[in-house]
Amino acid sequence: MISRASVLFCFFIVSLFGDTIETFYGSIEIEEPIVLQLIQSPAMQRLKHIHQYGVAYYTTHREEYNRYDHSLGVFAILRKNGASLEEQISGLLHDLSHTVFSHVGDWIFGKEYQEDDYQNTIYKIYLSHSGIEKILLKYGYTINRVSPKKREFVMLEQSLPNLCADRIDYNIQGAYFQGFLTKQEALELYDELKFVEGCWIASRIDLLKKLAKFSLFMTQDCWGGAANYVTSRWLADAMIKGLDIGLLSWHEIHFGIDHDVWDKLLHAKNPFIQQQMQMLANANDYYQLVDPSEAHVIVRFRCRGIDPWVMHKGQIVRLTSIDAEFAQEFEALKEKAAKGWPIKMLSEVVASK
Repeated sequence: MISRASVLFCFFIVSLFGDTIETFYGSIEIEEPIVLQLIQSPAMQRLKHIHQYGVAYYTTHREEYNRYDHSLGVFAILRKNGASLEEQISGLLHDLSHTVFSHVGDWIFGKEYQEDDYQNTIYKIYLSHSGIEKILLKYGYTINRVSPKKREFVMLEQSLPNLCADRIDYNIQGAYFQGFLTKQEALELYDELKFVEGCWIASRIDLLKKLAKFSLFMTQDCWGGAANYVTSRWLADAMIKGLDIGLLSWHEIHFGIDHDVWDKLLHAKNPFIQQQMQMLANANDYYQLVDPSEAHVIVRFRCRGIDPWVMHKGQIVRLTSIDAEFAQEFEALKEKAAKGWPIKMLSEVVASK
């Protein structure tokens, strides 16, 4: 049995000489004690069990890609490109306040697809209650100092259709899992991307186009897809019922993990929750896309397609300005997002069969 003294000694050695962390992009040597303690904190480790695509993991996109992998990926991108330690820490912590099933929390708390997602609303409170604030204060930092919304952190966050460290990582890792990029291509793009004069650019237009086309695909097929809309709604309704009957607690939703909550819902005896879980398991039987005149709801969604800056013939230009095919696809997606998905719910029809 390892003694407590041995554990403390190992921690002391790590705090003196640093440690190595593994990211999607490779190993990174970490010498800053604050970074190591943040990564090792229970709040960060919890993100290993929060799936990047939320409910889609259980329905349409079963990639083993979680918020922890994403957070380390964002951290790696910022670190490689010389971001300040504050901005690196901000990137590391930016997704910490996600509830179970990620953006399903937006539905539970009434935000749905609005711009200001729920995890952003509770970010400061969450860091305080999760123990992260104590670590920050120990090293002379405050929550405000590392807020992802800080204007100075332009490497971390930018508005669409620009790339930013956050958007770079979830598109690169996602594109790899979906087969849009090989691992070698993903690593080449990671090496290629540079932050120059306030924007992320690269000269490998072929790889940037693959990344951009992935963002169009995922906007329609996952992030803004009709299936994601209905399944997020159904899961949120099941969780709200779970709260009402005491099956779930607010603490579990904010500090629990996906699998535990899903398992509770899956084995719940409540008829309403059972029906919602049945609908989640067979989503295509419970809704369909129809002519707008027949729809119960028309769901407009945020276009999360990227139009990256590229180095082309010595100039920094948008990908859409040099690739007519991609420009046409990008515009088509924006039009589709504005028109929305015309959805007809079939639950009553199926239930009567």
